[in-house]
Amino acid sequence: MLKKYQLLIVKRYLKSFFTIFIGLTVFFTGVDFITNIDKLPDSANLKVMFAVNRLMYFTSFTFGLSLVFGLISSLVSLIKENELVVMYSFGASKKLILKSFLYMIMILISIFLILNNISAFVSAKQISDNIKKYGQVSKYESNLFLKSADSYIFISELNKYKKEGKNIEVFETKGTDLKRIIKAKKGVFKDNYWLLSDVKIIQIPRVDDTVVDKKLIVKNIKNLKILDGFKPAIMDSLYKGSTGLTIGDSIEALGLLKDKGLSVTTIKANLYQILFFPFFSLFLASILFFKLPVQRRGENLGLLAAKLYFIALIIWGILYMLIQISKNGAVLPEIGIILPIIFLGIYSYVYFKKESIAF
Repeated sequence: MLKKYQLLIVKRYLKSFFTIFIGLTVFFTGVDFITNIDKLPDSANLKVMFAVNRLMYFTSFTFGLSLVFGLISSLVSLIKENELVVMYSFGASKKLILKSFLYMIMILISIFLILNNISAFVSAKQISDNIKKYGQVSKYESNLFLKSADSYIFISELNKYKKEGKNIEVFETKGTDLKRIIKAKKGVFKDNYWLLSDVKIIQIPRVDDTVVDKKLIVKNIKNLKILDGFKPAIMDSLYKGSTGLTIGDSIEALGLLKDKGLSVTTIKANLYQILFFPFFSLFLASILFFKLPVQRRGENLGLLAAKLYFIALIIWGILYMLIQISKNGAVLPEIGIILPIIFLGIYSYVYFKKESIAF
């Protein structure tokens, strides 16, 4: 059961967080919509879908920052109305008040992680880009060429939303030798396999075959299951080097592509961004909490709050820049994304222990 002062903190924090979060996200979406309105199709439905998907996309930028801004804003409000000093006078400690904020931040981060395991949410940018460029929600990606272990995969047209492809060719090799070629007019991803239709299999003779055996063997079959686990979203992400995978798909892709000679830097960076980047707000909030006074007497709260907003923005900007560098492959994602968050977490813990002497 939450105490009354904890309920007050939760209500004040949620009000500040959602006001800032919605305001920032709508602002970025509005500016982007106005900028691109001439490039959008005439359909009102597609314009609405573009705005909605852009709104979901911009949450990845504004969420973590809003968590920190919400703490600063709600604390300033409590100080201005002398509610914070009243809490202390009734026996509440700084540690308990800070925990109330941190618990709420953890709950909100958990909700954000759940949303990032929903395909429609993580695909928001790609959907809005398709509407702007092609005037439709989904489109076939053309001429994909991928490598998987000893196989080379060519797909003439791939639609990851419908989970289907056209004119699929798989070249299976052994070392430098071509073993067989599988051709299909179309394929559908179903039950974690690609189910190919109207399949032609061309068996290539081996170098060490006898003269009698050195001949092409051509088979035509109706259906063939192949490419276990190669989800269309994973194939699309590998081909374009872009994001758009859920947390589950990203983990599955890393396991699937392990030791297959494919670059998974972008997938790893995207996964680490989703899983670890929001926690900067948790660590930064615990540091900035101690920068604000108990009461407003003798303090210029407006100037102090502005400084804290600026510090939060600078740290967010540095971390986001490191994420983009990691996605480009300039540094390892573990170094560019995880390590800075760990350093910030260690510093916040040390700072917390230092400040805890005072209460």
